[in-house]
Amino acid sequence: MKKQLFILLFLLLCPFYNAVFAQSKVAHINTKTVLDTIPSRKKELLEIQEITKQSEAELIELDKQLQKVYNDYMAKKGEQSEVVNQYEENRIQKMQQDLQNREQELNTVIQKMSMALNEKTYSLVKEAVKTIATKKGFQYVIDQEATLFSGGTDITSEVVAEVLRLDSLSVKP
Repeated sequence: MKKQLFILLFLLLCPFYNAVFAQSKVAHINTKTVLDTIPSRKKELLEIQEITKQSEAELIELDKQLQKVYNDYMAKKGEQSEVVNQYEENRIQKMQQDLQNREQELNTVIQKMSMALNEKTYSLVKEAVKTIATKKGFQYVIDQEATLFSGGTDITSEVVAEVLRLDSLSVKP
């Protein structure tokens, strides 16, 4: 009896579930393609790369200065008094600490720039996807790179066009 009741319930609910799933419209996009077309993102990535290069050059120069001071100290260590040696050691330690602090400061600046860019880009893409999905009646839009199978409609080109439109509106003259 329970088995028959279960089968009857299953048969009654099956069309309901099929109707719900049949009404769900799914689309997909290639997020990498969308991201690669955003002009403001490209520009900001180049700026971050330039700042990273400048930071690395600055740190290399500071390290060279530190190595020179250290090598000079080691060459003169035996000829100097203990007081002078202590002074030089403290100076070297301070230079090392300053180098570490500067490295951390530069890394923090670059990380904040990257995070701000990612947040801005995410908002832009999310808004574009929402606009296109709403216009075309899709309930779900997924990234085709994150799925094993990407059936449904590919709306990448429409999202790219919308992202470019939104990006052009957000660029400051």
